[in-house]
Amino acid sequence: MLNITDLENKLNSLNKYNLVFSSLFFSLMTLCVKKIDNRIPIYELVFFRSLISLIITFFIINIKNINPWGNNKPLLILRGLLGTSALVCIFYSIKNMPLSISTVIQYTYPIFISIFAGIFINEKITRNIVLALIIGWLGISVILNPIQLSNINVEIDKISVSIAFLGSICTALAYVTVKKLSFTEDIYVIIEYFPLVSLITLLPIVLINWVTPTWNELNWIIGIGLFTQFGQTFLTTGLKNLPSSEASSINYLQVLFGSILGVIFFGELININFLLGSLLVLLGTIMSSSKIIKKT
Repeated sequence: MLNITDLENKLNSLNKYNLVFSSLFFSLMTLCVKKIDNRIPIYELVFFRSLISLIITFFIINIKNINPWGNNKPLLILRGLLGTSALVCIFYSIKNMPLSISTVIQYTYPIFISIFAGIFINEKITRNIVLALIIGWLGISVILNPIQLSNINVEIDKISVSIAFLGSICTALAYVTVKKLSFTEDIYVIIEYFPLVSLITLLPIVLINWVTPTWNELNWIIGIGLFTQFGQTFLTTGLKNLPSSEASSINYLQVLFGSILGVIFFGELININFLLGSLLVLLGTIMSSSKIIKKT
């Protein structure tokens, strides 16, 4: 029989490597999303992803014999709503932008985390954070410069960019709620509310606009669900056991993984401007999360 306690102990012992694995699995999830034909609506992909994740999570919760509804229900529901919003935005940007560029924009979220930490959990917004914002946005400007994009034969509309940034903001807010919940809730209860809220909110839309996947598309959809479940498990464990600053920097590995997958599977071009912009965003990420000072 599966021993969940032993598995959790092994995950906890991985420390920062939890977030390395999380970045890898989330990158594989983005690959699966990109591989699915555009005829399948984004909200249906999120729905299927949530269904697979919820089945797996309920199975684990049942084995652990814990209360599936948790303690702080309003915050758990908020985490689910934020996660659902973030996932819809992220899936949209993945489908409508090069994988490497959508991943870089998504990973501006640690900078937003620093801002929201100052607003919601009483952490001081320092000059480092302000400078990090400037450097991070400079990096994004270098990547999204029209001349740079024309050099790699890419056209990106403003709506896709805006939705990608909205996904990053929702991701940052979700991270803040996960960090707060990790002190009072079992990690699988936190994970459970994400797909549960997604299923409830998206079910009416999916039923009205149903598109039946082919067998090939179904394989990629299953991949989305499995890789996201692995990513969420490693992520939630990592956030519970590491400071937010260290976690944010390690998670940036997904940019590396995403760029490599984009080159290998979709023939995306990466030039010096993209590398320079990515390094600036990474520098902003590190600066925004390395010297957070609590208010006294």
